[in-house]
Amino acid sequence: MITTLRTIVQRVADADSIEQSMAELVRQTRGAMNTDCCSLYLVDGEGLILQASDGLAAQAIGRARLNAGEGIVGMVMRREEPINLADAPSHPAFKRLPEVEEDEFRAFLATPITHRSKVLGVLVVQQKVARQFNEEEEAFLVTLASQLVPELRQSREATELASSTPKRWSATVASPGIADAEILLARPRLSLDVEPVQGQGSDKEWLRLERALLATQDDMTALSGRLSGEMESQISAIFDIYQYLIADPVLQQDLMTGCDEGWSAETVVANTFVSYVARFEAMTDHYLRERASDLKDLGQRILGQLARPGQSGKPPVKPVILMANEITATMLAEVPRSKLAGIVSVEGGASSHAAILARAMSIPALFGLEGLPMQALAGKRAILDAVRGQLLVEPAQTVVQEFHRFQSSLAKKDARYERGLSQPCQTQDGMAVCLQVNAGLVAEGEQLDPAYVGGIGLYRSETLFMVQNHFPTEQTQERAYQRVLQALGDKPVTIRTLDIGGDKPLPYFPIREDNPFLGWRGIRLTLDHPELFLVQVKAMQRANVGTNNLRILLPMVSNLDEVIQSRKLIEQARLELEEELDRELSPVQVGVMIEVPASIYLLPQLRPLVDFFSVGSNDLTQYLLAVDRNNAQVADRFSHYHPAVIQALAQVAINVGDSELSVCGEMAGEPEGALILMALGLRQLSMNRRSLGRIHHLVRHLRSQQLEPLKVALLQARECTEVRQLARQWMDVHGLSELYQDL
Repeated sequence: MITTLRTIVQRVADADSIEQSMAELVRQTRGAMNTDCCSLYLVDGEGLILQASDGLAAQAIGRARLNAGEGIVGMVMRREEPINLADAPSHPAFKRLPEVEEDEFRAFLATPITHRSKVLGVLVVQQKVARQFNEEEEAFLVTLASQLVPELRQSREATELASSTPKRWSATVASPGIADAEILLARPRLSLDVEPVQGQGSDKEWLRLERALLATQDDMTALSGRLSGEMESQISAIFDIYQYLIADPVLQQDLMTGCDEGWSAETVVANTFVSYVARFEAMTDHYLRERASDLKDLGQRILGQLARPGQSGKPPVKPVILMANEITATMLAEVPRSKLAGIVSVEGGASSHAAILARAMSIPALFGLEGLPMQALAGKRAILDAVRGQLLVEPAQTVVQEFHRFQSSLAKKDARYERGLSQPCQTQDGMAVCLQVNAGLVAEGEQLDPAYVGGIGLYRSETLFMVQNHFPTEQTQERAYQRVLQALGDKPVTIRTLDIGGDKPLPYFPIREDNPFLGWRGIRLTLDHPELFLVQVKAMQRANVGTNNLRILLPMVSNLDEVIQSRKLIEQARLELEEELDRELSPVQVGVMIEVPASIYLLPQLRPLVDFFSVGSNDLTQYLLAVDRNNAQVADRFSHYHPAVIQALAQVAINVGDSELSVCGEMAGEPEGALILMALGLRQLSMNRRSLGRIHHLVRHLRSQQLEPLKVALLQARECTEVRQLARQWMDVHGLSELYQDL
């Protein structure tokens, strides 16, 4: 059965068009199950339409329709379960459609094709003989339907695209912003899937390959130079990874061996990189899997140099939204910044090099658009809304006008909110609230005006490690930390110690685990490698000399001993520095992130050991709800507004006593989330830079006494929607609805 299933799915995926893929599906399924008819109905509005059939009348395809719940096929859709009948025409729900000519069919088996609790279509097999399909046949059809979801979704999206109605896709915001431009598909790369070809002698093939490697290396240098003027050297160091790979002696030896075996240069490159890519794609770590795209990109570039020595694509003449199945850092560098309006990547995530670059360059970017028919979108106008996470293709002019009004209104509001930052951040009855900013790049810290922020509440030091091809030295780290500490003047800068593992492993430090989010990550990893921890905290404290605004934050703490060990190492680093510098240094403040639920119950014991606490609302929510927020199958279950999260935050606020407490997750930057946090008693919030003005406006237009009734209601809420609605109703009553209505 497995082989047959794979064959059908592969042939459906390999079809040249949507129509052919659906026709291939019903033809292959009919043959595999040895039935007289196989048909595919797709959801169309509130009902179903016959999209393909091998056995029913050809003229009915695309025309025969069933309303929601109508007929046995409609009943399958409504019940969302298979139906197996020996004699369908005798069933009370049978609906005769004269145009489909199915009077001779008796046996009937149908199963829904479902994606995330939504029925996309119904797959039906029929036979002239009146009989019950057996268990094996039913299991085969149900299993096949479950395998068809990716192809069916893409077919459905492309079919809808052909209509005149504008199309929307939802996606993950990798870099915030808005763009309106035509879609440009990234220059196609040569496939690594090539037919093996014998070479014309190992020396000749290696010479061709060596020239291609050198040309690719020069290309990488040029691309890196193009970006280096626009951002800090740390970010352009992404291209050093490509240079490092090209010069890697292991890769060079593998390529040379292939030439010695008599293969052509193209075959050697394809075979070598296919092997490398497969190894990375098989890794469980999310970050390492994304590095496979870098390897694939490099292999395709070398093939391109072999096929078209010295040639490069022409840059666009007007701003575009760059789209690709996997956007890579080199693709971004090929388009001049002035012509790059936005980025859309079908695959990939927020930790990819392209996403890091997009944020550094302030380019709106959406990642993870499942089922996107890229070829059908090439050259079409689109609105990329990386505020609400949407891509709108070929919008009507009225929609464009409305969108630009929205964009203008949003810009005006944000400008008004920004102007308000010059005012003290306190409520109308004088309660002070400290708003800080999250940062992960040196440039982000340098762009802040210390007069308008309370400091940096979370500096993600792992970003510095992620853009290197080796562990950064103490000197490299010191320079990076010093620039941020100096940029903030006397405002505090909270630097989190290296937090890798989970969805953030390093390409040069692979971590292979079955369940990385519950594994070797954060403080657990760095305490197992005290040499890494000591270098980092020493670099931090050395950078702090002369500024004295450093605070160190420990991630993923779940027991007291982790804090005790960390403080010993931090103190050891301080004493070593005092000896090196021959001067006395003040101890820095040390805090703990509350993100592992166990830490909530240890707060009374942790309080004497640390100087402050910071809630990581993203991970705390993830661990409380047992939901991986990066897993598309369950991401819709991830919510900061879950009643359990609200109860946990309320408990934290009580248990920290008079210790300093802040929140540095995404929740703090959402108007509803910030309001809820303040109602629960938190007075220090850290967020992305873009949210600062909006939350500052919220603080200055409320009274602290008004928050107590909201707190009572929140703690009694039973559903996520109820929690969020309570916050919005409160803002509606107090004239602050504009804060959330355009987000």
